[in-house]
Amino acid sequence: MRILFVNCVNFLESTLPEGIALLSAILKEHGHEVEVFDNAFLKPKNYLMDEEAASKKRWVYGIAFYKATPYNLKDLVASDPEVDIVEKFSEKIREFNPSLIAVSAMSRNYKKSLNLIRKVKPACKIIFGGVHPTLMPEDVLNQKEVDFVCVGEGDRALVELCDCLDKGGDPTKIENLYVKLKQGRSQKIIKNRLGEFVDLDTIPPPDLGIFDARHLFRPFLGNVYKGIFMSTARGCPRGCFYCVNNKLRDLFKGCGKSYLRFQSPKVVARRIESLKNQYGINWIKFSDDTFLSRPLEDIYELRDLLKPLNIMFGCSVDPATVTEEKVKILQEAGCVSMTIGIETGNEAIRKKVLGRYISDSQIKKAIAIIRKQCIKISSFNIIGLPGETKENFFQTIRFNKELEIPDASLYILYPFPGSKIFEDYGASLDKYDYEKTIPGFNLSKMPKEELSYFLSVFNLYLVLPESYWGKIEEAKRSPKLYKDLLKIAQDTVNARQF
Repeated sequence: MRILFVNCVNFLESTLPEGIALLSAILKEHGHEVEVFDNAFLKPKNYLMDEEAASKKRWVYGIAFYKATPYNLKDLVASDPEVDIVEKFSEKIREFNPSLIAVSAMSRNYKKSLNLIRKVKPACKIIFGGVHPTLMPEDVLNQKEVDFVCVGEGDRALVELCDCLDKGGDPTKIENLYVKLKQGRSQKIIKNRLGEFVDLDTIPPPDLGIFDARHLFRPFLGNVYKGIFMSTARGCPRGCFYCVNNKLRDLFKGCGKSYLRFQSPKVVARRIESLKNQYGINWIKFSDDTFLSRPLEDIYELRDLLKPLNIMFGCSVDPATVTEEKVKILQEAGCVSMTIGIETGNEAIRKKVLGRYISDSQIKKAIAIIRKQCIKISSFNIIGLPGETKENFFQTIRFNKELEIPDASLYILYPFPGSKIFEDYGASLDKYDYEKTIPGFNLSKMPKEELSYFLSVFNLYLVLPESYWGKIEEAKRSPKLYKDLLKIAQDTVNARQF
């Protein structure tokens, strides 16, 4: 049968969705036809007008500074025509004529995806999967457009559903599947049990061929590579209050011995070799929550298998898992970049509010070890925290500067469904708009306008010396000064020797 995946995201949101690529590969192994509607590189109507309007705004949210490359993603779409996204989706459905539409959704794009389906009204069956439907299955299935929800892993469930529908069978007993049965004007929801975790070593390399090749654009230190995000594990040992892992861990009890599972080094290397040969991949960002949680013997084996492949890779690491031995081995394997979670420069907030039980001294020690191996370091940081003050914001800035972090990712705190913060602060899907850059969560003590400005200047504070901090504050009232500071910061980063 024909399955059409939907990846409904913002224009130029270019992280290739590995989950869809994996499921496509598995479905094709079972004889099904697969295509994807992916709007990441579909230039929406009025985009140029919106860009012009954005250029006139006082500041830009979440801006970061990286060494300039010969070209960027906007250059790659410069000559693309503007299109109507809804019309393109309708056209895709007419041409491919799918029997099933499979939508991958997180909280950030769930409503956007659902609205796209509503506007087109496909005649075929529709299934939603991903983290958001897993945590809110009944809410999603109660939408009249949705026929099935996949809860948890879809590697087996989606294949079984497609095989079943192809043969005209009964899908109501498929594990990991919630099924809606319509009985006249009423409906009944069948909630099937969760099956055992899939053996990660049985998963094929992702099917990148169904996606626009521009997804492979990967800039790093002034050069452009062909790269993807790739997971080699599922689960996380942490239970941070802003994350949904605690909820997922409870949900998946009984599905396997361990919530945290690793793919064997041999399979990891074999998949990478396949991707390199087939698509020219030479840069990998391992998207595992904390790559160094692997046993030491795995790290050694990965080095021996990856080194001959001559690829570059980056990964995210938990400070508590960083050791000199592990980092040195990964550097020998081709690791050139590590991202570490700082979250906030206030240790008490980090532990009590975020449930991230990592001390400042652990972070400092981990970064010193990474830097010793000449591996580029970046950090994750969050603002908009419950009870957060302007002083707390500057604690985070100063801690990053003390650690000499060259660039940082900054996020606004989203109390995602299933997280402890979501439950503790009375969040609701109706109350919060997860698609807004600055949503009205109102958890921080800082006014929304100030929080908005800090989201746009975090990396200005980080890149420029402290003598510029007064000008950054002044730029809040001067768009021209703000743009001048952006140029100075970018020139500073371009001139760096890494």
